[in-house]
Amino acid sequence: MKQKLLYLGWSIYRDIVYSGLHEGLSKDHRKKIIRFNQFIFLALLVNFFSVLSYFYHKLYISALINITAAYFFLVAFYFGSRRKLETGRIIAIVNVNLYLIVISYIEGLKAGEYLMYFPYFLALTFVVNMRRNARELLTVYAITIISSLVCLKVCPFMNDIQIINEALYLRLYTSNLVISLCATIVFSYAILRVNRENEGAIMEEKKFGDTIFNTSLDGVFIIFTQTNIIASCNQRAIELFEVDEKREIEGTSIEKWFEEDHIRQFESIEEVVATGARNWQGELAFSTKNGRTFHGYVSVVPFSYKDTRYTKISILDVSQVKMTEFELMKAKETAEVAAKTKSRFLSNMSHELRTPLNGIIGASNLLLQEEYLPGQRPHLDILQFSSRHMMLLVNDILDYHKLEAGKLELSSVPVNMKEFIEKIASQFSSQADTRGLELKTDIDERLDTELITDETRLNQVLSNLLSNAIKFTHKGKITLAVRQLFSSSSQVTVQFIVMDTGIGIPRNKHREIFESFTQADVNTTRKYGGTGLGLAITKKILNRFNSDLLLESEEGKGSAFHFTVELKVNENKPRYIHEENAGQLQQLQGVRVLIAEDNPVNLSIAKRFLTKWGIAVGEATNGREAVEQFKRENYDLLLIDLEMPEMDGATALKEIRKLNGTIPVLAFTAAVYDNMQHDLIQKGFTDFIHKPFRPGELHSKITYLVAPLRA
Repeated sequence: MKQKLLYLGWSIYRDIVYSGLHEGLSKDHRKKIIRFNQFIFLALLVNFFSVLSYFYHKLYISALINITAAYFFLVAFYFGSRRKLETGRIIAIVNVNLYLIVISYIEGLKAGEYLMYFPYFLALTFVVNMRRNARELLTVYAITIISSLVCLKVCPFMNDIQIINEALYLRLYTSNLVISLCATIVFSYAILRVNRENEGAIMEEKKFGDTIFNTSLDGVFIIFTQTNIIASCNQRAIELFEVDEKREIEGTSIEKWFEEDHIRQFESIEEVVATGARNWQGELAFSTKNGRTFHGYVSVVPFSYKDTRYTKISILDVSQVKMTEFELMKAKETAEVAAKTKSRFLSNMSHELRTPLNGIIGASNLLLQEEYLPGQRPHLDILQFSSRHMMLLVNDILDYHKLEAGKLELSSVPVNMKEFIEKIASQFSSQADTRGLELKTDIDERLDTELITDETRLNQVLSNLLSNAIKFTHKGKITLAVRQLFSSSSQVTVQFIVMDTGIGIPRNKHREIFESFTQADVNTTRKYGGTGLGLAITKKILNRFNSDLLLESEEGKGSAFHFTVELKVNENKPRYIHEENAGQLQQLQGVRVLIAEDNPVNLSIAKRFLTKWGIAVGEATNGREAVEQFKRENYDLLLIDLEMPEMDGATALKEIRKLNGTIPVLAFTAAVYDNMQHDLIQKGFTDFIHKPFRPGELHSKITYLVAPLRA
């Protein structure tokens, strides 16, 4: 029974004390609510025993006043439990002061009710936190002191409102004294306990702060701002500066630990911080006790404590970062030098390889156009095929380099798509016939219009795909299909498909074949040859067209490569005039062209082609000769090599432009480099033609450039 009563009492106490608590409250606010509820609980307990005592002594007015006070305490508790703590506290404080004044007036001061002011003063300290709410506590104290003075001034020593004899006065005074002493003891104990908890919390906070201070990855100095003397440091600072104890650092000047070159810099930093900047961050160099220098990322923050100005200096050792940064810079410089060397090597190799290839391809073309013995045709075909194959290998390597560097730029020229596809098909028809294959074209008639694209790169893509199709097909047919999917007044979506009935590609190799230097298997490389770059380059070029190369293939059943591009419709006059037919190009009688070329083979081949077209040709073997020749004769167009002895092509053109600023000039070059067209135009060239040149391309450009002169 006793345990049940104790449990019941504890349950009531717990429900009252923890009423009004909810999630989201801060720790301090929770304590404030609990202390207020404890004060209300104790006040109600005192009221309860006082009411019993007053009824026992038949002091019914005093009992009624206590019951009224208890009611207002309950009202205060109600507001506190409804998250209106401040309202509840005001009601409770006003209620206590009014109760003591009224009860002291009804009973008289002789009954000793005013003695309750002593525990009440302590209760206020318990309920109101002096550290956090000092102004509030002073206000409440002021109200209570005024109330106590009013009580002592207004209330009579004895009053006859109720019948109270001397013996009863003595018992009342004694009981009020005992209750006051007990309440004073309870609240004193509570205050001491709270202070002890606060002191423990402060010690824990200090311990926690010290732990953070000493386990920081930054070395920290606290210095006196005026003297630059180190007041304190953490454990990391001891490790950074290679000392054994704090006392070796504390009391020394901060300048002792800086590198000499950085002492003045730190002094200037202090001046900047002192003039209003909140803090400073940057890199400084320090010197350890053993003379080792290290770099630190430093944060300088000023602050004040108890009217003393301090500066906090945090130092993060970044020596390894600086070393890594230095190594990265060296590696970057090495990589840049290697990239430049590679680019220069490829450019030089391009020129050196293309120059003799130009002679071989040009000579083979001329031999095939002239009379030859029937038995010589196979040898001429081998010569032409091998030289073209060599040129394809060179182009693959150079294109792959540019694509890897992300420097391949697409040009935008108008192309009649139907004529373009027919021309590509005609280039591969003889190869297909030789292998006994049928080359079929399926061209959408709506594509008989000019679209803006990079003809060279699109030609390269389709040539790679057709070349592979012919290479890997032993019987059957090759189909080149071009379809218009969507169109508008300004844009057309075109799908290109190259299908074959060849060896096909295993499904598990569909991804691998698009990787650089990779073919389906080793046997394919041995049997068919190639660099393994064709599809990789094709895919990367199509990426520049904002497209992708897709594959549908099954081993032994052939392959289908397809891609889709969006091309703008040409609304302007065509840039180049294409008047090639199956066997003969338009004659250009009366046109005069000056060729400046130091390589006699290239000069001879170019001259032979120009002469066949009825062009009058002037010759120069270097830039200086070209300038002198131009001064003596009148020409319609100049064809100038870039690399020549005595005076290069760009310098020669600079001199020629002083004499004539409008004459069209073609750069005749085997070089390949980034932003080539833009660079040549900046140097004064009208356009350029690559060596080895395609006769039809050279004829087309000359026709277009001299057309205004012949009109």
